[in-house]
This record gives sequence, C-alpha cells and structure tokens, in this order.
Amino acid sequence: MISGRNFVWLIPFCLFLSFPLWKIPVTAFLTPRGGYNAELAERKLDTHNFNMDNAHITQSENGKTTLEIVAQRAYSGKKIDEFKMEEVDAVVTNTSGDQTFVTARRGILDKRNTILTLIDEVVVMKPTDQFELYTDLLIYNDKSKIAQSPGKTQVIGKKIEVRGNNLIFNTVTEAYDLSGRVRCTLANFSSPDDVTQ
Repeated sequence: MISGRNFVWLIPFCLFLSFPLWKIPVTAFLTPRGGYNAELAERKLDTHNFNMDNAHITQSENGKTTLEIVAQRAYSGKKIDEFKMEEVDAVVTNTSGDQTFVTARRGILDKRNTILTLIDEVVVMKPTDQFELYTDLLIYNDKSKIAQSPGKTQVIGKKIEVRGNNLIFNTVTEAYDLSGRVRCTLANFSSPDDVTQ
C-alpha cells in the first residue's frame, strides 16, 4: 500500500529513472547561446575615452579658479590625462585676480603637466593692460606661468605694435622675449632730438 509518506519519495525516484528522456532537451535549453570566447573575458576596456559637446573644464589652485575652458567639443587624446578641444574659449586668472581671455580653433590640455596648447587663430586679450596677442600656436605652462609662441606673433599694446617670431612671455613678471625678424610700430613717439629742445 502506498502511503502519503512513500508517495513523496516516489516523485524523485521517477525523475531519476526518466533522466535519459529529459536530459537532452533540458541541457539544450540551459546551454548559453553563442558559445564562450575567452578573449572577451580578458579584454580590458579603455576607460579614458570620451567625446563631449559643450565641455566646461575648470582648474583650481588653493580654492581659486586659475583656468576655465569652454569648448564646443572635447574628446580624449592619446594619453590618459590629455584632452583635445575644438572652438576653445578660455579665461586664465592670475593670483591678483586679473583675467586674460583666450580663443582658438583647437586646443590640447595636458592635465598631468598642466600645459595648454592652442592651435589656429589664437587670440589673447588682457583688457586691464590693453594687451592683445595674435598667433597660430601658443603653449601655456601653468606650473611655470610661461606662455610661448614659436611661430609668427603679433602683439598690440597701448600705443605699440610688435611683430616677430618665437615669443616667450612670463605671466608673473610680465617680461617679453621676442626673436626673429622683429618689427615694432610706436604711436606718439618723439625722437630724442625733440626731448632735448
């Protein structure tokens, strides 16, 4: 006689005996589709790749913003800490709070070395000093506070215009070094003979 207690043991026994019948369909159902590729498990994802529109990059030092960059498009460069930008507008603020405005078609920001490289139609304007600079390549090192333009450069200041090659500008001491064929135009300049009379 089959009691309720024996009936409970009968169900697993029947499943065990019928295993050869249901093994093939269940195994086929539980098998992962597409197979297994060991290379995918070992693949390292490139985590520093990005591409952004209307990017805003800010750099601060001692709680004060020293560099603020707005670019229409920014994307990762070849190095991990390198950002490439297009249509760049930047504001560089010195320790006394004076701001210098910079625009360029393209730019590269090396975050590790704090170097901003601006390329194509670079314009630098410092309204407090009535200073303007025009060039096609400008490299600014935020650690040394030195800007360098190795190509043709035009500097327009208050009553002065200077053209030359290879400009080196120290933003702390505000000292300029311009080499190559230098051409200087001065406004309201009086000759030494006029001063002695």
